[in-house]
Amino acid sequence: MSKLQLFLQFEGHRRIELIQLDHDSLALELVNAAIRLGLANDSKDVCAFYGDDDCELKLDEPLSKQGVRDRHRVHVHRCRKIKVTLHFNEIVEHMEFPPSATIDRVKKKFVHAIQMKPVDASEHVLQLCGCSDRPEGDTQIGSLASHCSVCLDLVPIKRIEG
Repeated sequence: MSKLQLFLQFEGHRRIELIQLDHDSLALELVNAAIRLGLANDSKDVCAFYGDDDCELKLDEPLSKQGVRDRHRVHVHRCRKIKVTLHFNEIVEHMEFPPSATIDRVKKKFVHAIQMKPVDASEHVLQLCGCSDRPEGDTQIGSLASHCSVCLDLVPIKRIEG
């Protein structure tokens, strides 16, 4: 029987765990793996996503029939949507994303919404509100969220010019 190696993340945890499941495992096994790793408390009201996809995995169906392949990123979370508050100068936008959405995806949608030119957007990054923590672009927002929400500021990249 073939195996899938998957990169697992969970609500509020940035660490990524490499798990191995049978190719025909039900998506519920993702939740069980998260519980075994201490990333989740129980399977009640927990959902799973993969990649940067909006579609929630059906826990009672095999992963392989839902498009999950070897080395995919999966995310287990209690929230089906993360409410993201985004700030840039005086502009405030509220958007919703699945927990598996990446920082890059959130930034792209935000800069489009505020009609920022691509050259200007390339000189800005998202950082968590109230601190200097700038998550990498491939960070899933569910790993940053608490209580199904996260706040981000769009700030200039600091450059040393000489």
